[in-house]
Amino acid sequence: MKKFLLAAAVIVLLLFIVDKTILKDKGMIEQAGQMQKYEKIDNPDHLPVGLEKGNLAPDFELKDLEGNAVKLSDYRGKAVLLNFWGSWCPPCRAEMPHMEKLYNKYKDENFDIVAVNLTNTEKNSGDAERFVEELGLTFTIPLDEKGAVGADYEVLAYPTSYFIDSDGVIREKVLGALNEEYMEKEIKRLP
Repeated sequence: MKKFLLAAAVIVLLLFIVDKTILKDKGMIEQAGQMQKYEKIDNPDHLPVGLEKGNLAPDFELKDLEGNAVKLSDYRGKAVLLNFWGSWCPPCRAEMPHMEKLYNKYKDENFDIVAVNLTNTEKNSGDAERFVEELGLTFTIPLDEKGAVGADYEVLAYPTSYFIDSDGVIREKVLGALNEEYMEKEIKRLP
């Protein structure tokens, strides 16, 4: 039995070495790490509206920091990272610079970020605006002053993010902070 396990370990090691040296970037390990793009859904308007993967994201209308109306449905035709956050939330603060970087990288490729501030959870009025200015955020920041949209989206953890494709279909939901690598992989997967 020991000889069998040793032989199996040697074979796996040799395959790994061949994969990394001879095959290089075309190797099995590299390909396994790459995620496939989500397939486009036929007739997405026939999907139910809800919060599960494969549902149409519920529409909402809020005002942004400048008082302009922001509707999620206005972003149809673009992939969207819908994020719910608070200025008092350390994980929210940690992920925002990554969001800004990726927004600037992909905004010309039919991608947008809608980062809903859960204003009803802020300690002081103006906290969200100060946070946005401090971090130099340039993507859309709607204010959920009454907490209605946060409740509709069942936000229980801060931050909460939804990756929504160009047809308005939820493809992924993440509770908690996202790192840049994960965000970028999901952005690239959205049709």
